[in-house]
Amino acid sequence: MDRYETFATWIFIVFGALIIAGLMAFAISTGDKPAFIFALAAACSAFFLGFAVIFDRPRLYGLILFVSFVMIAGSVTNIVT
Repeated sequence: MDRYETFATWIFIVFGALIIAGLMAFAISTGDKPAFIFALAAACSAFFLGFAVIFDRPRLYGLILFVSFVMIAGSVTNIVT
C-alpha cells in the first residue's frame, strides 16, 4: 500500500471506531441493551476488516463491511425506536 491508501485506511479505522464507540457509550448510558449488542457486533465485525485488508480479500472486505453497516443500522434503529 502506498502512503495515501495507508492514510485513508487509518482515517476509516479512527472514524469508524469513534462512531461505534459513541453508539456503545450512548447505549450504555441509556441502558439500551439491544442497541449495545448491535454496536458491539459492529465493532467486532469491523475488527476483522483489518484481516481482510492484510490478506487482500476484497470480497470478504465488502461482506464484512456490509455486516458492520447492518449492525450499525440496527443499533441506530433500536435507539430511535
